[in-house]
Parts: sequence; structure tokens; C-alpha cells
Amino acid sequence: MESASLGGRGGSDSAQVPRFIEVNGARLACAEQGQGAPVVFLHGAGSDHRMWDRHRAIVGQHHRAIAYSQRYFGTGAWDSSWPPLGVQTHADDLIALLRALDAAPAHLVAWSYAGHVVLSAALSHPELIRSAFIYEPGVPSYVTDPAELQALGDDMNAMFGPVFGAVQRGELQEAVRVLIDGSGQREGYFAAQPAERQAVYLDNARTIPPLLSQPQPPHITCGDLASLKVPVTIAYGELSRPVFSVVSRAAARCIPGQHLVIRGATHMWPEEDAAAFCAAVLGFIDER
Repeated sequence: MESASLGGRGGSDSAQVPRFIEVNGARLACAEQGQGAPVVFLHGAGSDHRMWDRHRAIVGQHHRAIAYSQRYFGTGAWDSSWPPLGVQTHADDLIALLRALDAAPAHLVAWSYAGHVVLSAALSHPELIRSAFIYEPGVPSYVTDPAELQALGDDMNAMFGPVFGAVQRGELQEAVRVLIDGSGQREGYFAAQPAERQAVYLDNARTIPPLLSQPQPPHITCGDLASLKVPVTIAYGELSRPVFSVVSRAAARCIPGQHLVIRGATHMWPEEDAAAFCAAVLGFIDER
């Protein structure tokens, strides 16, 4: 069921001001613009619907572009009755959101953590999904090669060890800084970002502890990926560190079809070059 809207679909207000959609007992912030086939953007960890503002403006020139904040993310209050933060909760919410918005079947665009959310939903409810474009999915349940698992484990310790340390000290802003520096692959990456992008990450600093302690995500195997009934493209950066590239390459091997290696890019490519990211998304959608 949809709650009261601040601005209607496709109007000037809807391009700037989010409305709130009632989904499985939570009010999720949602912004959309444009007309036509629905294209739904799902953000990564530590972010919310605002990271897609530039992308929504571009894609909204061609399609009905929708971005929403997944449960627990954004600036809204949390409810103790909610299910725990995690992939299954977010996959259930995605399914309910598509129905509430009358947006199925939708093209889905996901980054990082949200990749596993989309894959889970695509396996359980393929009828609601027209296609999925996933940039660097973040859950390695289908990585089985011993050498890749070793490289992945070593890099996870290097990247997330400092994040865990900051959380244990209660320094959530520091946890954000080291997480984004690690994703951008250089010290000072977070500090170099525009103030509005820093603000989105800092507003979501409270999500880092439950993200690090979330329930086990749905176990998706390579065979499951091979059985997907919707078109899926996996894209990943040529220069991305093993935490992201190992998982992406494994997913690309398992899923039939064309996949993209983005020259000169790292994990932060969707934010660093919104125009190029949207061009890749639109190219994928136009082929469906």
C-alpha cells in the first residue's frame, strides 16, 4: 500500500522530493521521474536513494526512473519490530515495493551489496523483473575456486579489519571514512568527495554495525545463477580490488550472457562517472 505522496509521478516535484512508500511495515523514501518502462535503482551499503539523483535525472529522460532507500538506510527512524537488516529482508522489501509501485516487470540496477538482493529476488520472483544490471555484487556465496577464495579472504581482512576496529571503538564516522577509502582504493578518497556525497555516507554511518553483523545472506550457488530466467549483466571495474573483482568475475562466469569490464574503473565508478554508468545501463536496457 502506498502512503501519501509528495509530488506525483514524473512531475517537477517528484524529481527532487522523495515520497514515502509503505512496504512490509516500513516507510521507504522513494524518488522517481520520467515515463515508460520502470527502471529501479538499488544503492549499496552505507548509502541511500540520494546517491542516484544524477542517474535518475539521466535515465528519467528515457524511462520511469525510480530510486528508493532500502530499509534501515537513509535518515528515517528505525522500528524495533522490523526484521534484521540483511539481504533477505531487503529482497522481500524489493518484491513488495515493485508491487506497491505497480512497477513490475522492472529493469533493476544494483550496486555492490544490493546485487545479492536483486539476485535473490530474481530467483524467487522472476515474473517481477524484466532485467538486471549489477555492478560488482558483494556476496561471495558462488566463489568456489581455492585461489580466488584465498585472495578474497586476504583482501577482506585488509579492507574490513580497520572498519571492524573503528566500530568496536564506537567511532562510526571513522568507520565510514575507512570503508569509503578502502572502496576508492586510496587514503583520503572520502575526504576528497563533495560535501553532499560525504553527507549521504555519514547519515548512514549507523547502518555499519548491523551490516557487519547481519544474518547469513541467502546462499546462491553458481548453478542458481546459471538458472536465472531474466537477463542479467554483471559489470565490474578493471582496477577493482579483489574484494569486489573476485566476486564479480565468479558471477560473470556463472551467468550466461554478455558482461562488462569497465576500463580504468574501481568499485566507485557508479558515483565517479554517472553519465558513463547510465550509458551502460541504457545500452543494456535497449537490448532487452
